[in-house]
Amino acid sequence: MIYAMSDIHGCIGQLEEMLKLTDLTGDNKIIFLGDYIDYGYDSGEVLRKIQKIQCEYGEEKVIVLKGNHEAMFLEWIDDFSKELTEEDKDLIYDTWLTTDEKYGYNTLKTLIRKESLDRIKGITDFADRNMEAVKLVKEENRELINWMQKMPLFYETEPQIFIHAGVDEEAGEYWKWGSDENMFLGKIPPSKGQFIKTLIAGHIGTSSIARDRDFHDIYFDGKSHYYIDGSVYSHGKLNLLCYDEKTCDYRQIEAGSTPKKITPYI
Repeated sequence: MIYAMSDIHGCIGQLEEMLKLTDLTGDNKIIFLGDYIDYGYDSGEVLRKIQKIQCEYGEEKVIVLKGNHEAMFLEWIDDFSKELTEEDKDLIYDTWLTTDEKYGYNTLKTLIRKESLDRIKGITDFADRNMEAVKLVKEENRELINWMQKMPLFYETEPQIFIHAGVDEEAGEYWKWGSDENMFLGKIPPSKGQFIKTLIAGHIGTSSIARDRDFHDIYFDGKSHYYIDGSVYSHGKLNLLCYDEKTCDYRQIEAGSTPKKITPYI
């Protein structure tokens, strides 16, 4: 069995609930498709939980892919880990650490101590505030950051590609070379139709793909694409996909009900 989850976005309760429905014995494995942080209130706990599971079962059984939110966080760390000139400061106008509670500060609260956060908020200069925040995050989460930096962009099996957002499907069998990091992590719009492999992705809520605001289950286009982002941070739905390698069936697993075969969305 191969399990897959995506776009957990700091929702530790839903993550723990779904993990109870998985079985990682034997050759079974689970693939996380990225976006563990931001929006929700427990981003740090989500990261630490997934890291712990991978340490317990190993990297062959627990595959942890990078999402665009992890990429933004790591880019922010890189940008503010060095001394900035006045010219550099003038060029920086947008960072992961925004005042929007859905983004930087909301996640930052779960990565550093309260007194550290209070100190950061007291710094009025934009660049200085970000530099101090990065310094504190690195001091208190060095192992976690090193782990995040090593997250791969995709995971491939013989019939499938697991990815956060998508690949350059026009490149066909050369999709690895035709796709850059922006494509892997942020492809918009999501592809539909036939491709050389089955693609399992997150990144965009299935309600948007289906154009149905009440739909948050796993979306299957009837051809080669399964999209599994149920918009857990806004609608409480964290989807768990299960692929049976013997029967080649894809099923959606939910608490309190029998796993249901995923049929094309009509």
